[in-house]
Amino acid sequence: MTTELENVAKQVGTTQAAIERRVSLILTENKQAWDATGFDESEQSTRAVRIAARQMITEKRKIASSGCVELTGCFVTSPPYKDWAKMAYKKMNTTLSSLDDNGLDALVSGGSIVIYEADGSGFNRKANGSLMSKLPFEQGMSESYVMGLPKGTVEHADLNIHYYIVADNNMPKYPSGDDNYRYGSPRPESEPERTCLFLGSLDGDEARIYEIKFSGEEAVRQQPTFLPGTIPVKGGKDNAKTGNGRAWTRKGVSVFTEDPEAASVLPGAPFALDNGNPSGFLADMLGEEKLLSSFNDLLPYYDAHRDDADWWDQWVGILGEVSHIDTLDNGASTIIVGDLEDFTAPSIEVRVPADQKARIDFSVGSQILVTGAVWKTNDGEPRMSVYGWFVTEGIAPAVEEVSGWDA
Repeated sequence: MTTELENVAKQVGTTQAAIERRVSLILTENKQAWDATGFDESEQSTRAVRIAARQMITEKRKIASSGCVELTGCFVTSPPYKDWAKMAYKKMNTTLSSLDDNGLDALVSGGSIVIYEADGSGFNRKANGSLMSKLPFEQGMSESYVMGLPKGTVEHADLNIHYYIVADNNMPKYPSGDDNYRYGSPRPESEPERTCLFLGSLDGDEARIYEIKFSGEEAVRQQPTFLPGTIPVKGGKDNAKTGNGRAWTRKGVSVFTEDPEAASVLPGAPFALDNGNPSGFLADMLGEEKLLSSFNDLLPYYDAHRDDADWWDQWVGILGEVSHIDTLDNGASTIIVGDLEDFTAPSIEVRVPADQKARIDFSVGSQILVTGAVWKTNDGEPRMSVYGWFVTEGIAPAVEEVSGWDA
């Protein structure tokens, strides 16, 4: 098999630049192990090209069999993920602690929870009978003796019981007629979700905003914002509320791949300042009201818009200055962004995961546009949950001269 990148790209059905990026990633990830094995640079390059080609061919086959198509463009937002199940169990624990036996039985009868009480070598199960039988829901409670706890139960130590929240107590079957596997079943203790905005072209259509929902392990992965690339998805119906397109992900298939050529579908750069006047598609999306001039504007914005009907969909942008970059032990980084107008204003922290550390190719003093949702602490202090960032004026890191013992 030839390892000339141009020929390999043709065999894989991709561009030479895409092969080069994948080869570079594989070399970075495996260099330490390969150096220890004694592979020279030539052998490492040859192996990296072969592995890159195999990976990309496998990925293309997965995409083809999944029914997904390429969404080309860039992520505009990647808000923190929310674990709705974890929050639901935390809330239920508090609720159960406040109830007497009648209150607990009422939750069981109503199909909200299933309770297991230790009894000898087994458990007395209290559940809604219709849910256990996968029949249309009816109020009621039945008790039975079981020897073990099903997967998904959690312990409530104060009440000396185990229980689970019912995942679905409304719909035994899907509209298609297939059984609803969640009906009467335990709701997982953790269900991370993250909905991102993506500006791009779906399978060659005109570029627009899409809402992409990630679930489970995929939701935990933070997506890089304003970085051109592609992601395989399945198109869905538009969101009637927002007017945005919708795209659904497939586990193990919908993985974002950086591709500078994807910038060709975007309407120019995200943001720029021309004699103090903002331009770019991000500036257009924010508008004058949501493009704040100072971190001190966070609290006034919160107070002015907290009661808006679309409050939970609102996000703002602020142009700041990188005042510090801290690298953490796990390889992630924290960018401390300061106010351009008031150096006494609170700073904003931007978390950059380890797999995006290559994006930090700038240093302190660079200007960066940070976007996110505004909220307020119990003490009345304004905060921003960061949704994305884009360096508008980067300063390259200085190259330190090596001397002394390391020379």
